[in-house]
Amino acid sequence: MEQETPEITQSTNKALIGIIVGLVIVLSAVVVWGYYKFSEDASVPDEEQVFVTDNLEDIDNDEVGDLVYDADATVYVTIYSHNEDSWESKVNTEEKYFRYREALIDRAHALAKYDVEWNWQSDQPVIEAMAEYEDDPEFRAVNDLSGDADKNVLEYLETLGVHFDPHAHKNNYADIAYLMEEHLGVDATSVIGGLTHVECGREYLDFLDYMSWHDAIDLQSDGYVYGDDYPDAKWKPEILSDPGMGGHWFDDYSSGVWKPGDEDDFYSHYPNSDIAYIGEGYPHDVTIIGEHHASGAAVWSEDGAYIKELVGKIESAEFPTGVLDGPRFMYTASVHIRDTDVVTEGGNAVNTVEGINSFMDEMQALRDSGKVIFVDFEEAARIWEEEYDSEPYFVNLESFSFYEELKSEAFGRCAEEAHR
Repeated sequence: MEQETPEITQSTNKALIGIIVGLVIVLSAVVVWGYYKFSEDASVPDEEQVFVTDNLEDIDNDEVGDLVYDADATVYVTIYSHNEDSWESKVNTEEKYFRYREALIDRAHALAKYDVEWNWQSDQPVIEAMAEYEDDPEFRAVNDLSGDADKNVLEYLETLGVHFDPHAHKNNYADIAYLMEEHLGVDATSVIGGLTHVECGREYLDFLDYMSWHDAIDLQSDGYVYGDDYPDAKWKPEILSDPGMGGHWFDDYSSGVWKPGDEDDFYSHYPNSDIAYIGEGYPHDVTIIGEHHASGAAVWSEDGAYIKELVGKIESAEFPTGVLDGPRFMYTASVHIRDTDVVTEGGNAVNTVEGINSFMDEMQALRDSGKVIFVDFEEAARIWEEEYDSEPYFVNLESFSFYEELKSEAFGRCAEEAHR
């Protein structure tokens, strides 16, 4: 028998290796394609996630008869804004701070004109700038707000119905609350002014992962947050607002109130928890903040369209209003305004005060009819406890007109991140 030469054996081995490498590449490509194809095709159940029992279990089809659809429920709406830890460069001189301060007062006047209260949420750089400049009697005297030069800007805003919530991503909530109270003389609320609770992954809707919002605020076992920069600082959070995703690609857009658990227990109700979440609905509106967020994410509602659609779903008996011979359900929504005079993202500049005026004019008919009532976060929590017996309930965004487009955009964002 003729033996193979070493040259032939070597050539054959190279060919086999090439085939194997090619198969591995093809298989890897198929796996990656399948991952994203599966995620893209994965669907969320069509039925609304309506939860009414103490542990937020789904109401199944056999129990639908227990729900009341009487088309009579108020939507409680909260207006909020926030600034960021990156804002030091916007307020780090007296001139820059003065410009920010003047526009802040203009926004407060605009909202006070409509007799609505405002949850102003601030990170540490803006609060520190206020503490520095507002502590100067000469600065206050030159920029007298109300005939009382002893009032600093937050004390003045307080007279206009503004509430002060700590907002932090890299800083400490207790430190911010401490500065508000000890250096600026106003009460910090118990409201957590926004945090990140999901990021790209696979746990939730096949393209998001839950994060620990307890860790995000450095919540201790006794229910308090303790200061980093200020050892004496101690703050007790009782209300969660604006839990979302970095860049606002896919925030939580639930209407209703419950006491959420941490991480993947967020949509479970823990009645013994100290912290209630006031569901923000879909808070972003083109009229006030423009067509895109700073991240590039689209804004899907305009002229109060989300609130109008929510009211319409209640009026048309698509959403329940309570349980037969049982509790009523509380519906909530929020409106996000930018903490700046002009928003420039999205290509067109939007004047914030003009946006507020236009939005509030759109809401006037709903306010006159009593279908919409504007409240701050702490008032919403009180109403839930006293008038709705702390009944946990929420309805998510899935049946709303723009949900699929919003979800598709967020999925695409996460797919891009995965490919980097």
